Amino acid sequence: MAKFSQAFLQSMAQPSYQQGLFSAARSLGELPGRLAEEREVMGTQQTLAEMMNTNSRIAETGNVKGLEDQRTKLIGMLSGATSDQSRDMILGELGRVEKLRDVAKPAARTRDINTLITAERSLKEADDQIASLQGDASAEGQIKLDAAIRAKQAIQSRVDSLRSDPALVAAANNEEINREIASLTKDEALRSARKNDMIARLKSVPVNSEAWNALVKEAENKDLGSAVKSVIADLQEAELKRLEVRKAQEEQRPLSDGEKKELKENKITLRSGISDLEARRIYTRYALANIDKQVAVSTRALDVPSEARANALVKTALNFMVRDADLGFSPFTADLSEKVEDLLANPEEMQTLQGIVADLSGGEIVDAVKGYIKDKFPEKYADYEQALKNRAVEAEEFQDLLDEVYSEDSSLDRDDPTGVDQELARIRAERKLRDAVVRAGSPTIEQGKGRRGGPM
Repeated sequence: MAKFSQAFLQSMAQPSYQQGLFSAARSLGELPGRLAEEREVMGTQQTLAEMMNTNSRIAETGNVKGLEDQRTKLIGMLSGATSDQSRDMILGELGRVEKLRDVAKPAARTRDINTLITAERSLKEADDQIASLQGDASAEGQIKLDAAIRAKQAIQSRVDSLRSDPALVAAANNEEINREIASLTKDEALRSARKNDMIARLKSVPVNSEAWNALVKEAENKDLGSAVKSVIADLQEAELKRLEVRKAQEEQRPLSDGEKKELKENKITLRSGISDLEARRIYTRYALANIDKQVAVSTRALDVPSEARANALVKTALNFMVRDADLGFSPFTADLSEKVEDLLANPEEMQTLQGIVADLSGGEIVDAVKGYIKDKFPEKYADYEQALKNRAVEAEEFQDLLDEVYSEDSSLDRDDPTGVDQELARIRAERKLRDAVVRAGSPTIEQGKGRRGGPM
């Protein structure tokens, strides 16, 4: 039989000792629950760490739906959590997901804009491919045509889906315009730098010398535009003036009334009793210095960034005018582009245009430049507006011809789910329209060539 010491028996009789035993027993009973809670917290921490990285990546790609799926998972975790600490952590990530939605929405918009722009370019490429296959009547050619039509319909379906959002369409149009301006500005900057190089070279050689003539020919071959042409004309005119002034000096001609008036207007006084020879020398010095000043102004270096952007703005606006009117190749556009470029050879005019488009972007820029072109060249702009009207009439004619095609061939289904019948009908209607234009002898037939997809 076990024997206990008297001290031990006495301590057991103490109330504090008995309370300690009860606390120890209770702690042992609660241990499994605490361990389970710790395991839950650790599992929640690990899961959330992985989800945080995933959620950030989803937001960066603009996948709003993906974030919503993650939010649903978090709510499911929250309903199954038993620990306050786990719930707090899950709630924290739910709050972060809500903030990530603000990141994902702009990213999603950018993605959709890029998708729409790319899809519409692919749609044009598909139209070009279909057009190239239309003349192949072989079985293989028809198989390829059928496949191309089906591919186009898949692209068209995506484009139609995206274009159902007017705000997205407007944003995509603005983005495309801004990209075109940026691309053209880069090209125009290189062209402006080449203009500056040519102007400096022209200035460095004697006018009408063999080297001069070679440079003039080079400038023509490189099509450097009106700024260089203007410098060539100014330098030739300045050289003629120099020759005239020097010849008058050699011949010791008395000053004409016009020359005396010119000196007076420039506050150069001829003292009383001065000889004709001395008066001529004074005028010669003045005239040659004035010619040199004019040459310096004419041959000053172009402001490359400003000139490049101004020309890019005009060319972008003209490009979109052509697309609006569905003009294809248009001599009118090339002529108008040259006229505007001549205008922008004047730095003041260039600054005016830059001021008009300041703080604008996208379609606002195109509309502003259109207004500028209309004010400067009202007759040419009227031609453009007439082209728009012609295309509207043509669109109505095209729809009538399309109805005629369906009436002539009952095998064509307007509602063909594959889109093949609709595309074949469109092709035939477009042929009918071209034939009608040829028979009518319309001057716009050359503009219509290469047009794809029919009127909108």
